[in-house]
Amino acid sequence: MKKLLPLLSLICLASCGGKDGSEKTESDNLLENLTYSVDTLVLDPGKELINLRYGLRWFDLSSDKQSLFLYDPDRNLFQEIDLENMTLKENYQYEKDGPNGTGRVNSFQLLSDKTIFIPSYQNPGIFNLQGEQTRSFNLKPNDLEGAGSMSGFAILNQMLWSPKSEKHYSLPGDITTGKFEFAITNPKSQSVQVLNLVEMEKSRNFRVTQIEGDGGAAFTEVYNLTSFKDDFIITCSIGSGVYFYDTSIDSLLYLNFSHKLIPTEKSGEIKNDVSSSNEWWQEYKKVVSQISYWGLHWDESTSRFYRLASRSILGETRKDPASYEVFLLVYDKELNLLGESQIKGYDQFPQSYFFKDGKLWSYVNVDDELGFAVFTFDF
Repeated sequence: MKKLLPLLSLICLASCGGKDGSEKTESDNLLENLTYSVDTLVLDPGKELINLRYGLRWFDLSSDKQSLFLYDPDRNLFQEIDLENMTLKENYQYEKDGPNGTGRVNSFQLLSDKTIFIPSYQNPGIFNLQGEQTRSFNLKPNDLEGAGSMSGFAILNQMLWSPKSEKHYSLPGDITTGKFEFAITNPKSQSVQVLNLVEMEKSRNFRVTQIEGDGGAAFTEVYNLTSFKDDFIITCSIGSGVYFYDTSIDSLLYLNFSHKLIPTEKSGEIKNDVSSSNEWWQEYKKVVSQISYWGLHWDESTSRFYRLASRSILGETRKDPASYEVFLLVYDKELNLLGESQIKGYDQFPQSYFFKDGKLWSYVNVDDELGFAVFTFDF
């Protein structure tokens, strides 16, 4: 049964300026007159348990976005959620060890045929919904030709599989330096090609690390790898620019965008290595109070990419409540910017979110039940 609870009764108006020109009768900013409403959908799990101990940390969507697959590490269990009816459709149990063992699952990718690619260090492969490994890649991440001194665990970071090219794609990096790269792994030759993301290397200037004193903490800009049809897109929270990798011609292209409402990237001087918790917090605030750009989400139903950007508003200490300015950005399938607007009246950043049918779905815990705040945008 689908439960629908009103989260906000207020329709919020958010507008931002488009290009100014007296000769134009229409704005070139698609989101200039953005309005939105929010409802909450709550899952009916029947007699089954949905483990929300980790929130919605490990999930992926089916290619038609009708189902969400949630991974429960405590039970090594995948659960399929019917997003149309908000019901638990099925549980899929997996072994952790043995010939069909998944190993430790740090991430997974739901493929178009509803098989699951699990890039675990112990046993990377593809599994069916009956818990059987149907394809082993026999990868030895620490012994790949071309990896140099890069660790196998790093190569597995955000690893995705392309059935078309028969290769793996990932974002190995080092949190201590803030540098990440793009890796293309060929399981047949047991080799890896590592490409530098030169336009994003400035992210290293915005890392903040406490390595001594009254504790330890580290912050780096967030890199994201996502698939788009047969190709891949890389984003970094440092700025609006993206890398587009075309698998058909093995081409990595950098694209930048000219935003009018918000800066295109972070700027300023940051002290990267600090010696106290208070100093770390003050430098961290300097970084996250600037604009951060998040991953691109393709929505087939509207033939658009949707993206969020945000600024954090933090207090003097970590105990002080935080708030956010959140922005919605829209691009066409050729990655041309169509519109940008602040989501006014909304001061929290969505958790474990995705876009479906042009709507933003954000995870919420409703009295220990799995729920989603669903944003409907009108423009």
